[in-house]
Amino acid sequence: MAERKEDPKTNENVQKVRKHAKIGAKYINDAMGIEEKGDECILPDFKQAKRLYEQGVGELRNAIGIKLEGQDEEVGRGRKLQEKMKSNMSNAQSRIAFLTVRIEEGELEIENEKKKSNDKTKVQTTTAPKETKKPAGPSRPTKPITKKSVPGLGPSSRSHVPAKRITPASTTSIKMTRGQPSTGTPGATKDEHKKKLSHLKNIDRKFIDMILNEAVEDDRKVTFDDIGGMDLPKELLTEMVILPSERPELFQGLRSPARGLLLFGPPGNGKTLLAKALASEAKAVFFNISAATLTSKWIGEGEKTVRALFAVARELQPAIIFIDEIDSLLTARKENEHEASRRMKTEFLTSMDGMSAEQGERILVLGATNVPWELDTAALRRLPKRVYAPLPDHNTRKDILKKTMRKQNNVLSEKDYDKISSAAEGYSGSDLAALASDAAQQPIRELTREELRSIPADKVRGVKLEDFYSSLKNVSKSVSSDHLSKFVDWNKEFGSSGS
Repeated sequence: MAERKEDPKTNENVQKVRKHAKIGAKYINDAMGIEEKGDECILPDFKQAKRLYEQGVGELRNAIGIKLEGQDEEVGRGRKLQEKMKSNMSNAQSRIAFLTVRIEEGELEIENEKKKSNDKTKVQTTTAPKETKKPAGPSRPTKPITKKSVPGLGPSSRSHVPAKRITPASTTSIKMTRGQPSTGTPGATKDEHKKKLSHLKNIDRKFIDMILNEAVEDDRKVTFDDIGGMDLPKELLTEMVILPSERPELFQGLRSPARGLLLFGPPGNGKTLLAKALASEAKAVFFNISAATLTSKWIGEGEKTVRALFAVARELQPAIIFIDEIDSLLTARKENEHEASRRMKTEFLTSMDGMSAEQGERILVLGATNVPWELDTAALRRLPKRVYAPLPDHNTRKDILKKTMRKQNNVLSEKDYDKISSAAEGYSGSDLAALASDAAQQPIRELTREELRSIPADKVRGVKLEDFYSSLKNVSKSVSSDHLSKFVDWNKEFGSSGS
């Protein structure tokens, strides 16, 4: 049997992956070493740690970007290393985001201290006799930049903010809203929340701030009327949540509302939108939580985050804790499950029990999932109300299409919408949005390159029925009949509607 020859270039690429991974790991370990100094960290330390993380991410990105071809054992190990580095890079980027906010807020605190010092000097200069006038300058010696001199630099005083939120717009809003009175904006609302939570003891301030910055959403624009169809879920949610929030005195004792609710159904069906509308209708504080928010590579931080979440919700109630893809957080426990994940899961379930034991509490844990059968049985017990969000029916599909197309130039009649809705049976809400988007492209596809360069936007013809028929060939439904039947069967056995 002929011995298989290794591709020298492939082997060289694997070595490059390892080299970049090693260098990147060193940068990240050095950065972590700085952060582990804890209370001793000062502003320059945070800046240095951020630089090291950025260098480490650059090396990991280079390693992940190397293409490995072939099926031999060496290449397989290289690919596994690349997969591991994706997780490491994500963690490092999270620390960069955290340090970015820490540095910005720390510098802002220093700027405020300088301003106060200068204002004090001006007052002294104005009131002092002329002969005792001193040259302009600070009224006291400059202090070293430490945790004590700059409140914003304490390791437990600021939150972990996700990378996706760190944008020029968001950092500007931090500088604009700090210390200003409430104006009804989301930033001002968070300031009001902070005042309510200022007395909380035994909860690390870092985790409280993380929950406020990362999880609390103040957008109240979505209502049930904005969501097409879903009449049964809306009716059940009104009975379980909205009515008890409006007349709590009527819903006591055996009529007390459930504290746990599960929304389940095919993907792309508006479960998240339904949860936001519920919070708006119930006038509740909305906590939008993901597994990534609660999990951490730092031992013990997952449990602390969970405790902070429920403590904050208790203070700001009425509150809805919404967990999208709850199956990723409370999946069935396994023998090889990571200890940190197991402990965090246990803490979450225990916190839910504690919440249910308190009479008069107005906190609802609302989970959404596309795979309810994968949930842990202990989690299922704590979510006694389980509402099925099915695929849209004919009228709902028609309503969704109308709302999607109302801002797009079209010549569709009522009969056309009926025909499209009938042809799109089995399509989810997101499938219908993709279908409408593809149909809107059809008039553009008919134009030549020269016409595209010169035609005015208002001269492009409107979308018509034939465009949708063409797009139905390009955009297929995303939920199979077999998968749909699993939801129907699970709903019959475990669902609250049972139909």
